[in-house]
Amino acid sequence: VVADSCYSGTLTRSSLRGITVTPRKSDYVSRLISKKSRTVLASGSLEPVADSGGGGHSVFAKAILSVLRDNTGVIDGTQLFATVREQVRVNARQTPQYQNIRFAGHEVGGDFVFVRRN
Repeated sequence: VVADSCYSGTLTRSSLRGITVTPRKSDYVSRLISKKSRTVLASGSLEPVADSGGGGHSVFAKAILSVLRDNTGVIDGTQLFATVREQVRVNARQTPQYQNIRFAGHEVGGDFVFVRRN
């Protein structure tokens, strides 16, 4: 779920997920996609979020589009979130959230994978 709305961070309040940077093993992507991933990427926490400031998009939407456009290979949801969060935090008074959704069938170790199409 990607939610770009005020108070969308309430969707993430039921689960804890921090950002962890770990070295990738050769089977990294295959391990991610072998598990079900049920996560939410929210534009903010428990605050109003900016609807503009992104050249026709919200700051959050602009950041997501920018990261996906600049991706030349494979990026997982956690990497997408880390970059989007930094872009949003320096350009708006909101802090995006990325969490597993409880009771939705998420399997620990799974994540979304974005692959650039030619």
